[in-house]
Amino acid sequence: MHYKLLLPTTLLLVLAACGSDNGTSTDIEKGEQIPPATLYTGIFFDSTVTGLNYQTSTQSGKTNNAGEFIYQIDETITFSIGGITLPSVPAKNYLTPLDLYKTQDINQTEVINLLRLLQSLDIDGDASNGIEISDLAHQTAENLTVDFTADDFESQVSELLLASGSITQQMIPTEMALEHFQATLDMINNSSLTSCSTEHAKVGYSGYFNTFAHNVSGKATIVDDCTIEISEFSYDGGGPDVFFYAAKDHAYANENAFPLGQRLNGQTYDNASITIKLPINKTMDDLTGLSVWCIDFAANFGQMEFTP
Repeated sequence: MHYKLLLPTTLLLVLAACGSDNGTSTDIEKGEQIPPATLYTGIFFDSTVTGLNYQTSTQSGKTNNAGEFIYQIDETITFSIGGITLPSVPAKNYLTPLDLYKTQDINQTEVINLLRLLQSLDIDGDASNGIEISDLAHQTAENLTVDFTADDFESQVSELLLASGSITQQMIPTEMALEHFQATLDMINNSSLTSCSTEHAKVGYSGYFNTFAHNVSGKATIVDDCTIEISEFSYDGGGPDVFFYAAKDHAYANENAFPLGQRLNGQTYDNASITIKLPINKTMDDLTGLSVWCIDFAANFGQMEFTP
């Protein structure tokens, strides 16, 4: 049997969308303006999962109808269904059950059980059009804890499924859950997960990094109005608190500069390819180049300029 994967258009926008508050605050003791925190949007999906609770150190809420959550760079995020708390992981552009259990094996017991639970809790029982977790499911699971590795997992959630408001009142078969999730993974692997427009004049601009420290090298290319592809990227992983930073005129220490993507230090890159997205309310007008920037020491390990 084949199951059609239909992800809403808004899912494909998630990695294109990201953001920051336009306001500023003041450090009363120093009398200085404090730049607003830069906020990003990510998505949790088996397909898109709506109504999943999430919590970071600064943000909380439920994933919206595109499966989106809000986070700041370098935060940890925890998802939950009522009292069922899922493993905490670093927040990023998109997350799946594989990320939560730090594995690439879709046959891992915890992954299978979470996939089956999410798809079984879907209100209309059709995960191909997205998964929606009801408020009733959260209320029913408020005092529930489960063991995703347990042999009796299905019996642990049986009462939840009966009272969740889903038309599916028992766990769906493992084969069905895995087939649907594999279709999602195939979509991820064959898509940039963005439907961002290509109207900005800088689309197609590129440039190579000048090496200043830690063997930084590579090329950056603007591929659409909200996406930058880093290719041929090398970096030895040294230095604390290192990110790609965007700024105008290489003013990376300026309060208007902002980070992109995940923390880079602690991992060695050799001819790597990385996709990074702009934050919410930022456009290609807000940058002319990128740096591999060490925040702690305001150190520029390498920079590039976007040119036609």
